[in-house]
Amino acid sequence: MTRDTDWHIFEKAVEITASAVRGTMGSQGSQPASFVGDVFRETFKALQETAEAMPDKGAKAGF
Repeated sequence: MTRDTDWHIFEKAVEITASAVRGTMGSQGSQPASFVGDVFRETFKALQETAEAMPDKGAKAGF
């Protein structure tokens, strides 16, 4: 993957992580701070795997 693609994947992981943890932090009995890191790492890993599995943009159609 190119650096540009990596950056887009990183940005999307940040967006998804923020959405996933919004409302779960800060109140009594909420998740520990490490929860955010765990969610981010798993989200980023899943997005990287998906991006690597996608075909190249420059590839021609098979017909």
